[in-house]
Amino acid sequence: MNETRYPDPLEALMVVLSAFALIILIGLMYNIAANWGFDLDKIDKNMQIFFIFGGSLFLIVPLMYARYRKYKIKPLFRFNAVSLSIVIQSILIALTLTILSDELDRIINIFYPLPNWFNEQMEPLKAANSFELILIILGAVFVAAIAEEGLFRGFLQYSLEKHGDVTRAVILSSLSWTMIHMNLYWAIQLFLMGIVIGYMAWRTNSIIPAVIIHGVNNLVGVIFLNFKMDSYMQWYEWNDHVSPIVIIISAAILYFSIKTVKRAN
Repeated sequence: MNETRYPDPLEALMVVLSAFALIILIGLMYNIAANWGFDLDKIDKNMQIFFIFGGSLFLIVPLMYARYRKYKIKPLFRFNAVSLSIVIQSILIALTLTILSDELDRIINIFYPLPNWFNEQMEPLKAANSFELILIILGAVFVAAIAEEGLFRGFLQYSLEKHGDVTRAVILSSLSWTMIHMNLYWAIQLFLMGIVIGYMAWRTNSIIPAVIIHGVNNLVGVIFLNFKMDSYMQWYEWNDHVSPIVIIISAAILYFSIKTVKRAN
């Protein structure tokens, strides 16, 4: 019987790459169908659903592998409960990180403006009706957050922690998470957010804070993609940037929320 409760780093990385490769393979099959002249109008909606929910493979693949290898699922994926206080602090961290990431994104766009094709990549996240909006929220918010955090801050980071120091594990899991998004324009924002998420997962030994932070960030993105919010956001912006007052308040809340989590764990 296999007594080991976690995979070694190379093994964990291979599982991550396998899940990623499977998603890429399905995307390639779609492109092949397009080149062969299939009527894409008939499958576009199905592909939209796949692009939204396909991220679930990031959790399905490692779960199946862990069961096959007889690893202990709960500790490996950090399926552990947290207190209400940690949930509240996670929400505050999520909101403030989203705001600070928004400002960083605006600064980066000054030097590296987003190309036109970038907006086309966001089309699957734009809903034509209420039903599509529900699907997008389920997939891009709940499924994506749970699956990705289960893989990167659970399976991968936990394995790295058991074979090295925590700092390296958090950095490598964040770097891996950033790379699978294949988006140079968001790379810095994703990496820095991944560091905070990884720290929270380690400090609380649970992916719940990570899922909350990830999910709230995605939810805010979905809301701004699907609703015109300009008339409600005058207080938020200043000369095409986030208001300095909002930035200072957000940074302060982020700092004290992380300190609160540290004291509680």
